[in-house]
Amino acid sequence: MKLKSYLKISTAALVIASASVGIGITPAFAQQTAEDQDRGIADIVVTATRREESVNKVPLAITALGGDTLSDLNITKFEKLIEYLPNVRAASRGPGASSIFIRGLSTDSPGLQIAGTAGAQPTVALYINDAPASLVGRNLDLYAVDLQRVEVLAGPQGTLFGASAMGGAVRYITNKPDTSAFGAGFNSSYAFTKGGEESVAGDAFINIPIIQDKLAVRAVVYTDRQGGYIDNIAGTFQMPFNGNVGVAGKLPTGNPLLVMRAIQSCQATATTAVPNCTGSLYRAPTPQTINNDAFVEDNYNDATYRGGRIALTWKVTDDWSVDLMHVRQELDTDGVFDFEPDEGDLKVTKFNDNSLRDRVSLSTWGVNGRLGALDLIYTGSFLKHNATQVADYAGYSNIGLYLPYYECDRGVYYTAAYNGNIGNTCYAPNKTYQVRNRTERMTHELRITTPVDKRLRGTFGLFYDDNKLFDNTDWSYLQEAAGFIYRRAPNTSVNANDTSIRPVKVGFFNDIQRKDTQFAAYGEASFDIIPEKLIFTGGLRYYDEKASINGSSNGSFGGARGVYNATTGTYTAASSGPKTYNVSANLNVLYADASPAKYSGTLYKANLTYRLNDTSLVYATYSDGFRPGGFNRRPCRVPSAICPTNADFVRLGTYVPDKVQNYEVGGKFSLLDRRLQVNFAAYQIDWSNIQITVFDQNISNQTFTTNLLDARIKGLEGDVTWRTTPELTFNSAFSYNDSEMTKYRKSSKVLRPLGGPLALSPKFQFNARLHWEKELSSGLAPFAQIGIHYVGKSISDVIDNVDIRYQASNPTLGYAASIPVTYNGVTVRPGDVIAPIKAAQKLGSYSTASASFGVSKDEWRLELFGDNLTDERPELYKSGNDGELRTTTSRPRTIGLRFSYKI
Repeated sequence: MKLKSYLKISTAALVIASASVGIGITPAFAQQTAEDQDRGIADIVVTATRREESVNKVPLAITALGGDTLSDLNITKFEKLIEYLPNVRAASRGPGASSIFIRGLSTDSPGLQIAGTAGAQPTVALYINDAPASLVGRNLDLYAVDLQRVEVLAGPQGTLFGASAMGGAVRYITNKPDTSAFGAGFNSSYAFTKGGEESVAGDAFINIPIIQDKLAVRAVVYTDRQGGYIDNIAGTFQMPFNGNVGVAGKLPTGNPLLVMRAIQSCQATATTAVPNCTGSLYRAPTPQTINNDAFVEDNYNDATYRGGRIALTWKVTDDWSVDLMHVRQELDTDGVFDFEPDEGDLKVTKFNDNSLRDRVSLSTWGVNGRLGALDLIYTGSFLKHNATQVADYAGYSNIGLYLPYYECDRGVYYTAAYNGNIGNTCYAPNKTYQVRNRTERMTHELRITTPVDKRLRGTFGLFYDDNKLFDNTDWSYLQEAAGFIYRRAPNTSVNANDTSIRPVKVGFFNDIQRKDTQFAAYGEASFDIIPEKLIFTGGLRYYDEKASINGSSNGSFGGARGVYNATTGTYTAASSGPKTYNVSANLNVLYADASPAKYSGTLYKANLTYRLNDTSLVYATYSDGFRPGGFNRRPCRVPSAICPTNADFVRLGTYVPDKVQNYEVGGKFSLLDRRLQVNFAAYQIDWSNIQITVFDQNISNQTFTTNLLDARIKGLEGDVTWRTTPELTFNSAFSYNDSEMTKYRKSSKVLRPLGGPLALSPKFQFNARLHWEKELSSGLAPFAQIGIHYVGKSISDVIDNVDIRYQASNPTLGYAASIPVTYNGVTVRPGDVIAPIKAAQKLGSYSTASASFGVSKDEWRLELFGDNLTDERPELYKSGNDGELRTTTSRPRTIGLRFSYKI
């Protein structure tokens, strides 16, 4: 659909709504009776524009869910929240392992094992009050409890919220201490899941005025144990390979390196091919088999959230106040949260431990005051986040081009035909990886606002952000039986952050530090062209950013094995074995002249708003946004055809900021004496120089990020709230998103075709809920609610494939140039695909339903709730990262009881 069509729809909506506004609707709240106000829709005050303002008076596409609504919907986690956000999606591998996207600004989600080192910055900014809390590679999965509201700002918010707000911003606004009155309360719940374990949760808060109307403290604690529902069933695994010897028209299948070596056996000399080659000349390795008997378990995936928050407010004077807050949370998971459809419904076969230990500590401080007519706000924050994730990695044998080097005898990788008798066994493929990510982020912001009642008013500020990420990831896939018998430490030349001697199974590790430092100055001013009618707002943000990388990638190629005994088939230690790992990439040296990279620029916003009356408006907006650039560990091999020198390494290893430009028209209309609220926005977003994370083993054996693509997104979104009677309220929201890849920035064989959609960008999403509540003469207030949620089909990635191609040289012939050969009648030339590996997966459309009913009176509330009532298996996300298809889905049908008490 063309933008012109959207504008026609938008114009029609404006005309209809404007006509409705003009046919007798009372324009001002002050003219309504108390009874009229009681029948109207409750107002929510937001700070999306850095001022307190009614959500329906802000000329911005914003969804705000108040604390009572969050409680009514039983929302405590982000996965539940997005069901009620029509244009928000997430790429999730489970609690603490998801990425957020708004308005379809999504391309991919790299594997968690490399997200910290190689992942791009997020496209959506996450805030806790005024504290930026976004993380690279994974969402900060804070438990949502005792919140005043959640604000979701759609579209670029660059001028006020800065870097990574190019898709929008999500803000968790906590309840502040109340200096006027004591308060306390708790919530408790018990739920059971179809085919799974029960879940138990509880939270409590207390608010204590220490000095009446001057000083107060508020504390919150919570714990939530979510029972598992995915079963780890018995299975076996070995290095995969089938030579398909003599099967006409069939190439070998299995591990790409073994497939490569089998086809290379059809080349007789540097210039001749084996006639009528069927693969019989290739001596396939002998594979050993592992089982997962020690890890078989029903309801394998459980998660526990534990944490608390304490806040203090001190009203120093009538004009000055101080706010302090500290948040701590522990998130522990065991098992995996994506199942393997080939193994059955909610079944997996995992051969090692899978766990996450996620720890977050956030401290914030703020000073609010007045200097004459000006409001002054200073806020600061310090975020410390530690995530340790251990995962089974057996499946990497399916796609790892270099894996047989680590897991098999040397003769499998280099082939006995060239190197003599050096073994031909692939040993038990027992592999794991451990990610240790540590983030430290310090921010400071100073903001001044002028009086809101002036014809010219504005908000101006300074912002500083120092964000450090330390990534230490160990891949444990060496097999002692394959000769890897030495414990080693990092090479001293890399100046490692973690200098410890690694376990003998660690074959490769990253020791990386990323740092992003940003200074920004911003301002946004509004002028009443026609007082209280026509308002122009202009904003800009100047940013000066530095992105740096230090550290190294380290491996085990070259001299890491023991001495092979051809008679016994075993290995013994050499007289002087290796003490250190070989250096795969020393980033301190390679990027010495390039890091830090410096980026500066200016972001702009322009908005024209026409207020039809005090409760309705239409607007047009232009805004832009950006995401910081950065560096890669190893974008290519030096020397190689595309990377002959270190200078080429630096050139290909650096990626620059990507940017968006947003053109938007919208309207907000309060109708029927404030009993009906209709909001909509139509937009076009041009996204250029898109950062995409790629794992292309034909270029590099390490995942890298580069600027590959341009795209355009056209969309229409809206929401309706209708309080049909004082007891019955209808809420609904929808989004229509038409995303399109428009231009390749670089030649690539891995991207999906131009004209196709972006990842996780369904064309249509919709949710609706009906809430009824009535207070009886006895004081009891029964209530009931039902909701539905629909998401259209989409794709998981813009990367179409990571196919392995036939190499240009043949190690079985002393690395002579490869020539075309024929295998079972199939001609294979250098560069041809020999091991297809699909990346993008189709995600089907789905719908879910939830309901609740109960009763409340005075301080207490009792509720019976049900989620996923039809027991659907929505395809929230699919991944084939390790050569095995896995699907993230919703928790099966869950029924629970919840009790709340508040004084």
